Amino acid sequence: MRKFLSFSFFLIFFLIGCDYINNSIPSSSNISKEEVLKKFKKGFSDAIPDDALVSITALRDSPIQGLKEGAILFKKLDKTQQLSFLISNDGTYIILNPNIYDFSRPSRNEEIMKNINLSNAPSRGPKDSKQIEIVEYSDFQCPACKFGAIEIIPELKKRYGEKITFYYKHLPLTFHRWADDAAYYTACIHSTFGNEQFWLAHDLIFNSQSGIKEESFKEDIMRIFTESSVEFPYDKCLRSYSDKKYVSIVDSDLAESRLLGINSTPTFVINGYIVSGTDFMKIVEAIEKFSQ
Repeated sequence: MRKFLSFSFFLIFFLIGCDYINNSIPSSSNISKEEVLKKFKKGFSDAIPDDALVSITALRDSPIQGLKEGAILFKKLDKTQQLSFLISNDGTYIILNPNIYDFSRPSRNEEIMKNINLSNAPSRGPKDSKQIEIVEYSDFQCPACKFGAIEIIPELKKRYGEKITFYYKHLPLTFHRWADDAAYYTACIHSTFGNEQFWLAHDLIFNSQSGIKEESFKEDIMRIFTESSVEFPYDKCLRSYSDKKYVSIVDSDLAESRLLGINSTPTFVINGYIVSGTDFMKIVEAIEKFSQ
């Protein structure tokens, strides 16, 4: 089998010329994700496993001017690996597995918050407190989202208590096999039984993430809830979560995330300041600044 790229330790620069550093960053054109994938397959054909299905996420503007960002996905039967990249707008330069260090200070962005519909989103915290609002775009099958759910959010609640209102938004990624079912199911739980039951389901699913499979999703959810002695009729949503009304809730969140340029999970929006991934200190920095 061909030797595969090590995602954890290698930073690869694929540069056509050295004048990129000295010249202005090209911005006259915007490359499509199909063109990026074609370039990757051509340039790194020897590094792609024979048994992997290769796809690509949507592209969005990088924090670095003149660059787009996204991820190449290598999907096998048992797992999916992700290779992040930055690429110039014209497709001339690509950087794989970049480490980006953002030295800018957090700033509120009211325009971003205006494009987020919080009216029917699951929430934790006082609705009348407009001091700090944290909106999380999340995927129930995403390991990093699990870390955010069971480590980051509880620690933020412990530190800041009633100063923060949390909101949950659905962003099931296409390469996660049961994430969409979990999104529809919890959308049904929230619509039918309310906030408290949604967060109960949220915590149970994330804590049991490794024990849920696509082919046995309903049975796994039934087992998890039964073993936890949940008292509300959670099985009602197992019979109806594929209804159009719950699918439309998730689709609305997905459309909203695309509008904001959010395509990875978890992504936290703190009063309009976007933090991708589980960067706890950047979230804390934003909260501290916006609390002043």
